[in-house]
Amino acid sequence: MNYRDTVNLPKTSFPMKANLRQREPELQKLWKQMDLYRRVRDARRGCDKYILHDGPPYASGDLHIGTGLNKILKDMAVRSRTMSGLDAPYVPGWDCHGLPIEHQVLRELGEGALDAPKMDVRRRCRRFAEKHVKAHVQQFQQLGVLGDFDEPYLTLNPEYEQAVIELFADLVAGGYVF
Repeated sequence: MNYRDTVNLPKTSFPMKANLRQREPELQKLWKQMDLYRRVRDARRGCDKYILHDGPPYASGDLHIGTGLNKILKDMAVRSRTMSGLDAPYVPGWDCHGLPIEHQVLRELGEGALDAPKMDVRRRCRRFAEKHVKAHVQQFQQLGVLGDFDEPYLTLNPEYEQAVIELFADLVAGGYVF
């Protein structure tokens, strides 16, 4: 007996099988071709703003479940505000400084790491961070996160570093002690 004939299956114009391995890359390619993020931004231009200030992840390795979940939840918040009629841009960013990145680079250098020239270590840290930012962008986009991935904020950009130095100078001039 063919049990398929005994089950009331829906009739649809689309396939019932998701085929995600094939469909997801196709959809991501389509979204990129149609410049979906820019089109959404253009559609909301002039509306009331909703800004999500995103605490950035470190660019210290591939995504893990916590970072992925964090970014997906933020994407949901921004999209829900966009769908409710607000102009909700999302500019992703990465913390490209600090001990997590330096620790990974020093591990890669091995036993002689502490004797390596400081500028060499800094260059390696920059390359390490840039490599992982690029990987994160791809991984976040594979998760369906929409954002301005062409113009992210990176703490290693000179204009960001200058702003931080100026802030510290203002704090010191104002009598703040670290």
